[in-house]
Amino acid sequence: MKHIPYFQKFLSEEVDLNQTRLQRLVNSSSAVDTFLRANLEAYEKTERQGSYGLKTIIKPVGTREFDADMLLYMTYDKDKEPKDYINDVYNCLRANDNYKDKVHRRTRCVYIDYADEFHLDLVPCITQGEEYFICNNKENEFEITDGTGYRDWFNEKTRITNGNLKRDTRLLKFLRDHKGNFSVKSILLTTLIGNSVYTSDEGSDDFKDIPTSLKTVSNRINSFLQANVLMPEICNPVLEGESFTRHWDQDKYSHFREMFDLYNSKINEAFDATEHNASVRKWRELFGDNFGELKKDTQNNGSPPAVVTSAPVVVTPTKPYAR
Repeated sequence: MKHIPYFQKFLSEEVDLNQTRLQRLVNSSSAVDTFLRANLEAYEKTERQGSYGLKTIIKPVGTREFDADMLLYMTYDKDKEPKDYINDVYNCLRANDNYKDKVHRRTRCVYIDYADEFHLDLVPCITQGEEYFICNNKENEFEITDGTGYRDWFNEKTRITNGNLKRDTRLLKFLRDHKGNFSVKSILLTTLIGNSVYTSDEGSDDFKDIPTSLKTVSNRINSFLQANVLMPEICNPVLEGESFTRHWDQDKYSHFREMFDLYNSKINEAFDATEHNASVRKWRELFGDNFGELKKDTQNNGSPPAVVTSAPVVVTPTKPYAR
């Protein structure tokens, strides 16, 4: 069964970043942008990137922080090396009392750590002609990037699915984070999800609601994975030559392939179940006990209540989560 209202409620209450935390992120990123615009000489503009730009951020598990990315466009200076752009941003923020104890450098970004809440990654980006480059601080090299190309690609896929692709992405990221028994980087998972939608899907019933869309996407990804025993190369769809599988190996891929096959089967079982409680329990094996509600008039996956005569019937609870 689909349980569309349950999916809507589950996304709102359990998966999506709540409005308070999202507003803190928006306010903080806006304040940083305002400060850099006024104080960073090479500043041009900032744009949301990654899950922040795609609107696929989810609540972190437990007390973990979440992260948000912003692309910081800076004016190219032929006399500067790649590391100089990162250092300029770092030094600019360090000069401000609000940021000096929160700002840090990484290989390709400067990040601001909002303690126990989130960290904001600022990725310096310069343009040369029609090409975009980010800066590798460690290797002191420019690395080509796609600017906003990936975001535009994913947004078009989302449009084809009437907005459901972003919800599918958040649900599958939630599954990954809360199961904790397989690993796949968000950019790679998001690309697999986006690759499962075709131009010909425009107006298709395969994406008409959240659970139907989730089932379609999951089945298509699983078909791709099961057809590839050996790890395939999965590339940036808008930047030829950038491989998103470069940090994977065959063992990690094989484990991901196995686990995805398991959870895909459970999605199909939950979707195809025809009795309310049986279906809810199947969905709970994927998403936990906060998904949906069980009806009180049935027990044990839809079987009629047992008639108690003399001795009470002992019911062993089923395990709420699959491995």
